[in-house]
Amino acid sequence: MRSLFLLLLCLCCQCFSSLAQNNILKGTGSVSFAANGPLNLIKATSPSAGGFIDTRTGKIRFEAASASFQFAISLMQERFNDKYMQSSRHPRATFVGELVGVTLPLQEITQEVMAKGILTIHGIPQKRTIKGTLTRHGDALQLVADFAVNLQDHAIEAPKLTSGVAAENINVLVDMLLQPASKPVAQRQVTLHARRSPK
Repeated sequence: MRSLFLLLLCLCCQCFSSLAQNNILKGTGSVSFAANGPLNLIKATSPSAGGFIDTRTGKIRFEAASASFQFAISLMQERFNDKYMQSSRHPRATFVGELVGVTLPLQEITQEVMAKGILTIHGIPQKRTIKGTLTRHGDALQLVADFAVNLQDHAIEAPKLTSGVAAENINVLVDMLLQPASKPVAQRQVTLHARRSPK
């Protein structure tokens, strides 16, 4: 009788675990950024970034390892890690928050969304509201978000471009495909492209 009870308990736990996993959509991929300036020279790409959305609560989290960003110019990569980001002290950039004003599953194929949360870069958290879109692809969601990062907000020294002008703003575009966590997730691309910094 005791063995039967333990077996039923294990089955129930597995069932609840499966239901919880079904609420989670996960994605992995790459992330890149660039600082717009006269020559648009400050560019980097990280092959490792990840995120998830809880479709039941609307909670989201995205992150990328600071030291994983790779530059075409090795000297810039060294300065990025040692001088600007201090990657050994601040190993990750993260956004943690939740979707607001949207009900999941989506009522339309593509829908504008807004996320409120905390963006932490260089160890400095900032409250942010980031707008974007979610698009349904079967049981997966594609997230696209365009936003700017002010380096001063995160106590990052603005790197000087060849013109001598400091790159104070980094504009990024995030594109990530998130799939049910209960399924094997192939590596996906997350691309952050620089946009013209607002004047």
